[in-house]
Amino acid sequence: MRIKFLSVIVSFLFVSLAISSCLDSDDSSYELSSDATVHAFGLDTIYGKHYTFTIDQLRRVIYNRDSLPIGADTIINHILIDTFTVSGWVTAGINDTIFDYTKDSVDFAPIVNKQEGMKFKVHAPDGTYREYTVQINRHNQDPDSLVWKEMEVYSENKITGKQRAVILNNDLWVYTNTNQAYKTSTEAGRYGWQPVNLIDYPSDADPESVVNFKKKVNSLTNEVSQILYIVTEGKKVYQSIDGETWAEVTALGNNIEALIASLTGTLTGITSEGYFCTSNDGETWNRNDKDEIILTEVPQDFPRKNIYAAQFSTSNSMPQVMVVGTPSASAKLTIPWFHMEGDGWADMSSTSYDAYCPVMPNPAGMYYGGKFYIFGSKEVNKLDAIYSSITGIAWYKTEKKFLLPEDFEKITSPYSITIDNQNYIWVIFGGDLKANAVWRGRLNRLGFDIQ
Repeated sequence: MRIKFLSVIVSFLFVSLAISSCLDSDDSSYELSSDATVHAFGLDTIYGKHYTFTIDQLRRVIYNRDSLPIGADTIINHILIDTFTVSGWVTAGINDTIFDYTKDSVDFAPIVNKQEGMKFKVHAPDGTYREYTVQINRHNQDPDSLVWKEMEVYSENKITGKQRAVILNNDLWVYTNTNQAYKTSTEAGRYGWQPVNLIDYPSDADPESVVNFKKKVNSLTNEVSQILYIVTEGKKVYQSIDGETWAEVTALGNNIEALIASLTGTLTGITSEGYFCTSNDGETWNRNDKDEIILTEVPQDFPRKNIYAAQFSTSNSMPQVMVVGTPSASAKLTIPWFHMEGDGWADMSSTSYDAYCPVMPNPAGMYYGGKFYIFGSKEVNKLDAIYSSITGIAWYKTEKKFLLPEDFEKITSPYSITIDNQNYIWVIFGGDLKANAVWRGRLNRLGFDIQ
């Protein structure tokens, strides 16, 4: 109910009626409510959003679980409480004066992120009261900033040839041209690299071809199992369930140039003859009614090396995938390719003269925080630019907040990029006998409990 001075007058009127009734009759009486609790509380909108407040009746604390944005101080220093539902009335301040939340604005800025909060007394109609504390929680980080940290390096020894990072469950793996890989947990408090001697890892494996295929185990529960696949220079396909022990998948043939972990439950291959083929079990290629492998032609400019695939869902929850990879020698732009189940592959070329991603020798694409991103550089063995897009067509270089560390300017090593289950972006430098380095970054808001 709205708190007005009338509520106080009405309360005294009730008391008068009760006394009068007692004088007139010994058989009837009026009992005023002792409800001195807050039933609902809320502030006016902040940047157009209405933040929900939780009322802890045991501790008599009112607080917002979803923290306010970092710049909200200039709003909450003069803000109205738009909901303050009680049975009686509210007082506040040193003089314990009646508080009319419909008219009195409040300066909450001094108590932001402080346990002592702001005190209010909630009075019941019978005159009893309870004291409540309002606490205002606000983020201390800019939610749209990408924050980086240099991590312990996976090896002090320089790597010959190529390398590629990939996530398998909660572990980060780095594969090379040799039978030694490097592994660390990505879980909090468990970071620490260890070398792993691989078993039956093919000597001609192309580490840049490794993919994580999410095989559907139960279509009703969407349960998946993660399996790593890699292609060899001899165009054979190997798989590993644990990342350490590898085995050839002979039924997938010996003519596969590249693999794409496209949509969940679909492993896509590119044959040396220039065709797509798909598998739902990771063991055999899908076939038609005539028991022939289902093949569709690969577009001429579709990438075949160092492929990055990023799955996302459309506004109507339809899964799609974006792919980028090493461009052709004649390419002038970095062009992403999009695919939806049941449809072919379409290049998302931009015809704009100023909204495009320039050609990069090693573009790394991702769908992250609700946007498409391509990391890379115009130079070989450099990582100095990020381009973003909302639709995947018009691309713009990021100029603020979502940026790479300045330290990257000094690094001239091959790199690979992957994203773990905690939304950390991992950048692994090394290969071609260049210096090794490991960096980890995350968009602040993707680390918040409530986003």
